[in-house]
Amino acid sequence: MILWVILTVMIALTAAGLTIPLVRRYEQRPTWVKTLDILKGQLSEVDAQQAGKLIGDAEADGLRAEIKRRILAEDREAPAAARPLPATAMPWVALGLVAVVALCATALYALMGNPELTSNATMGKVADAAPAAQASDPQGHPMGEVSRMIAGLETRLQQQPGDAQGWQMLGWSYMRTQRPADAAKAYGHAVALDPGNVEYLSAQGEALVQAEGKVSGDAAALFHHALKGDPADPRARYFLAMYRDQQGDHAGAINDFIALLKSAPPDAPWAVQVRNYVEDLAKEQKIDISSRLPAAPAAPDATPGPDSAQVAAAGQMTDAERQAMIHSMVDRLATALKANPHDSGGWVRLMRARMVLGEKDQAAAAYQDARKAFAGTPAAQAALQDAAKSLGVPGA
Repeated sequence: MILWVILTVMIALTAAGLTIPLVRRYEQRPTWVKTLDILKGQLSEVDAQQAGKLIGDAEADGLRAEIKRRILAEDREAPAAARPLPATAMPWVALGLVAVVALCATALYALMGNPELTSNATMGKVADAAPAAQASDPQGHPMGEVSRMIAGLETRLQQQPGDAQGWQMLGWSYMRTQRPADAAKAYGHAVALDPGNVEYLSAQGEALVQAEGKVSGDAAALFHHALKGDPADPRARYFLAMYRDQQGDHAGAINDFIALLKSAPPDAPWAVQVRNYVEDLAKEQKIDISSRLPAAPAAPDATPGPDSAQVAAAGQMTDAERQAMIHSMVDRLATALKANPHDSGGWVRLMRARMVLGEKDQAAAAYQDARKAFAGTPAAQAALQDAAKSLGVPGA
């Protein structure tokens, strides 16, 4: 009720501000109007003096000519304003303006207003508090849990700085949270503790590339060092080929990329990216490589989420039907991972889905299958183990 009173007072004040200038009388007239009145009065005086024989006819004609010239000049300088409305029309104009303002304000508030809403300031405080509450709640905001895990790992490494695998895991975590510069430093600690570890060297080089936006000399040195330990390391070979391209040796870079593709396993997840890169580079340099490229691998089966029609249909399903649909989607994900087992993110999604469905044994089986798929990659195995532990997967 108080809000409506305030709005009524505001409308009244607005209307008054518009109408007062229309209804009050203005006694003061513009300067140019006063000047014209004076000049016209002087014409009358000239006529009177001529009639009284105070001035001659020739002098009177000259004075009238001069006064008329000044009247014309003043009239030309006067503002070309529109003629005002008659005084009797002003009250009706004022009343019309008041009605228009009141009606427009009421209609606008009826369309957009809501007297039950709290103030903007209060709403702003609630909006500001919501993200903070979500970030602090690991159940409601997954990134809160990830940040807490990283902080715990940082604390542990401060107490045990000689743990090379711990530094490698921290670097991996930084990379997954878009912190490549911090990842490069963490991998650097791991390299310092285990200088011959190819995985650490190659990972630090990749982190430097992402942090600097190019393959720098420092990153290239790390990749060269990694190739001394493992000449087949695909990551080091890929970035060194890119480094040759940056240095202007485009033909050499294309040769390196093609050699990398020819040595790639059939299910290598990075082969498609390398193939697209070298094809674009060859097209840019006008080099025909169509006969030199190995056959393109078959595209892995995609496992899309539900589309809008499926979501709408799910809303009409019974609980049993909805559970059946969810199980079907999870089974499709499991089938896709059998065809392309080198998808660490897919394995984590499968383990999470199995745990949510209460299928702990199948979640444990998925974890073991994931470890087998990444048997030659300790970093990926460590990441999978960490994810499985956070999900509560048995045997992790």
